[in-house]
Formats: sequence, C-alpha cells, structure tokens
Amino acid sequence: MKLQCLVFDVDGTLIDNTEVIIRLFQGIVERYLGKVMSKQEVLALWGPPGDEIFRKIFPPDKVKPAWEEFLQEYRDLHDTTGFFTKEQLLDIRKKVPYVTIFTGKSRTTMAITLEKLGIIEIFDLILTGNDVVRSKPYPDALYQIISSLYLNKNETLFIGDSHLDIIAGKTAGIKTAAALWGAVETQKLLESGPDYVFKTPQEFIDFVFS
Repeated sequence: MKLQCLVFDVDGTLIDNTEVIIRLFQGIVERYLGKVMSKQEVLALWGPPGDEIFRKIFPPDKVKPAWEEFLQEYRDLHDTTGFFTKEQLLDIRKKVPYVTIFTGKSRTTMAITLEKLGIIEIFDLILTGNDVVRSKPYPDALYQIISSLYLNKNETLFIGDSHLDIIAGKTAGIKTAAALWGAVETQKLLESGPDYVFKTPQEFIDFVFS
C-alpha cells in the first residue's frame, strides 16, 4: 500500500495506558459515587472524550472535582515511554508525507500524553474528541483530516486498538489497521474487519517501510 497519510489512535496504539485509565476511572467512580464499575462497563462508555463522559456519569456538583482529581492522577501515573520510540516515529515521519492523530481523548488528556512522551512536534494534525461534534465511532474527524490535507483516501491508513477505530475508518472510506499490541477487546477488534492486522509495533514499522 502506498502511504500518503497515517492516522494514529493514541491510547492502546501509541501508549500502553488503557488499563491505567480504566483503573483510574473505576477509582474515581467508587470514591465519588460509591459505585463499583466493571471493566466492561467502563469500556462501554468509550467513544466520547473523557470530560463528556464525566458530565454524563457524575452529578453536576461532582463533575469538576472528580475530573480534576482524575487529571491529576492521570498526569502522576503517566508513563514517559510509548509503544514506539520518538526516533521510530521520526523515521516514519520521514517516510510518510503526513502523520496525524485522531483520538477520542479530551484535549486536556491528549496534551498530557504528548507532553509526557515528548512527541507533539511529529504530527501534522491532531484531532481529539473535543474537536468534533461526534467522536468515534463516527468518522467526522477523519473527514476533517482528509479535507484539510487534501488526501487520497486510498493512500490513507487509520491504525487503532479498538473496533471503534476500525468502524470510523471504514465509514470514512479509508484503509484500517488493527494494533493488536494494545487491544483490550481483541475479538471485537478483529470482528470489525480491519484491512491489516499487526501483532507488534515492529510489524507495523516493517509494513510502513516495505
């Protein structure tokens, strides 16, 4: 496949922090609502950015303190290394004309992640769940990336660890790739029918350079 643009998801694709996010969210819910949420219940909320999820789950008087506590814990526990080294991403950047991000994360958590990993300058365009009316599994952000960069859909690839990524990519009419290395719902990811499947980041790198 000729690549004009790569669109990366973030959590579970660039950084191994999905399980951390789930545990943090479960802890906040238990402390503020006295409720225990299962992993599957948390994953069922995935799609909108975190701040929207908090406004949906918590009563108005608890949204701000709960969100601020979550952000502080997220920053404190965030790793400084991802699935790809900065050097690997820079090499990909030299090979592919455009390297972008579409994540369902909020702008705030996105900023923390890119700051911790030190990779913000690598990407030509970054869109979060806050930047579109409808986040994953809707393709709105992908349409925006395609139109903003005047991309050929046949040469654009969206890689992510969730079935929501694959659904969004297919709806947008672009190629999709499953990042199995970070998936927490592997069966759903495979059943969504990605065009490519990669078990490790190195497999994906080899594909990009093949």
